[in-house]
Amino acid sequence: MHRSLPIAGLLFLAAFCANAATGQTQTCAQLREQIQMQTGILPKTNTELLQQLSTRQECRFSAAEVYRAAYGDKPLPRQEPRSRRNHDHDND
Repeated sequence: MHRSLPIAGLLFLAAFCANAATGQTQTCAQLREQIQMQTGILPKTNTELLQQLSTRQECRFSAAEVYRAAYGDKPLPRQEPRSRRNHDHDND
């Protein structure tokens, strides 16, 4: 979950920066329903939905909601256990 926050944050920031004015305004509930309807792994990132989410900052979408809006049901990348991570320092 901790790795998904930076990924979702970057996606949200990218969508916010690339925000184009759209004439269609949806409520927070409608956007959340649209996120839940994203089933299966999407063939490409849903940038249109990310743009809609970025225009509605008052909805306070969670990182999980933003990730699902972008990728659908794609599982998060596996986290490497801390014991297997490379350490650059010597503890001797």
